[in-house]
Amino acid sequence: MPYRRLRLDRIRRLTCDDGAVQLIFGPDGAAPRTVDDSDLVEVYRFPALEGRGWVRSNFVMTLDGSVQGPDGRSGTINTVSDQHLFALQRALADAILVGANTVRSEGYRAVDLEPWQMRIREQEGLAPYPTLVIMSASADLDPDIAAPAEGVGGAVMIITTAGKTKDDLEPLRSAGITVVETPSAALDLAQIVDQLAGTGLPRLLCEGGPRLHNDLLVAGVVDEVCLTLAPVVVGGQGLRSTSGAALPEPSDLQLHYVLYADDGALFTSYRLSKHESTLTV
Repeated sequence: MPYRRLRLDRIRRLTCDDGAVQLIFGPDGAAPRTVDDSDLVEVYRFPALEGRGWVRSNFVMTLDGSVQGPDGRSGTINTVSDQHLFALQRALADAILVGANTVRSEGYRAVDLEPWQMRIREQEGLAPYPTLVIMSASADLDPDIAAPAEGVGGAVMIITTAGKTKDDLEPLRSAGITVVETPSAALDLAQIVDQLAGTGLPRLLCEGGPRLHNDLLVAGVVDEVCLTLAPVVVGGQGLRSTSGAALPEPSDLQLHYVLYADDGALFTSYRLSKHESTLTV
């Protein structure tokens, strides 16, 4: 099989918010070049598809395969550049998909944005804020998630299974959270993705956790996997980016691009092979 040798002596670096990002390989085989935020918007913009959504997952992982730091949270392994690109991806999404366990462990709240993120959304013709969409079979969540950590934030939606009582859901709805009950005892993720796209939320960014990511892959609705390699090794028993049953068959993905930051983080994007022959980005 062919290999590409990336000539590091040709890489130029651009400082941006204490970090730098450098395009080192794309599908066109272009030589390495420096990229700025306007370039990154072009790289991370969701494809425009008719009649369906696009699901992108985004994880940071250590060199030894953990998506958690020693404290069990992802925030302790990411870098300045990863924080910036994490925020930029949020600025380009209609909705953030997340599992209930991740909401609890990572302290998720309604999504608030910095002015630079809001400018990007305005330029892209997006709603002022992305919607936080939480998948939870139990709907056992603190109503306080409806309020952002500070300032103004986006809407919060909880998608849960049927059979909840009014007492279960009324505190959430009273806090301003939209609660959607599915007609079945299990969450049909393929149907949910279609319904979100049909209600004006086609650009879907999954931020975890590993169980939801695994379930989305099993459902066959993940179009793109973005993986940041953080330049650290932590050991221990940290989670992988997936957790749960094995996929019916391994997903076939192809490298779409690689980015390198001067704080040592490496950013990759893999897309399903079926997309690479039909999409131009």
